[in-house]
Amino acid sequence: MKWLLDTCVVSELTRKAPDVLVQKWLAQHAADAVLSMVTLGEVQYGIERLPVGRMRNSLQLWFDGLNDQFAARILATDEPVWRTFGRLKASVEAIGKPQEDLDLLISAVATVNRLTLVTRNTKHFLDTGIPTLNPWLQDATSLTPL
Repeated sequence: MKWLLDTCVVSELTRKAPDVLVQKWLAQHAADAVLSMVTLGEVQYGIERLPVGRMRNSLQLWFDGLNDQFAARILATDEPVWRTFGRLKASVEAIGKPQEDLDLLISAVATVNRLTLVTRNTKHFLDTGIPTLNPWLQDATSLTPL
């Protein structure tokens, strides 16, 4: 367990033409990747917002399969995560850079579990101090976690 996949990485897989670099990175590192319950909630929310129909049903089936695939690698938001969330939220507010609660919660999961966050949105996490990796970049496949 080295990598925490952000919602944008998971969602990339649902595109008609997923980014080749992201697919390559996931093919190389999927066995060492985990999800957080936060990402599960964000993806389910996105599905629920879609109108009832073929696309929504298709995405729900994909998501159910993803849950099965990662079943033993889904990290909970337990007490240490919530305490870390509180510290991170206070910290970024103290420097005048408040952030979205769900991003801070993902940061807390990464911090508590000592994981590198795999995301396209590295700027969202700069002030939290967690290591990040952007698999959309050409050189990301050669990087290793802390």
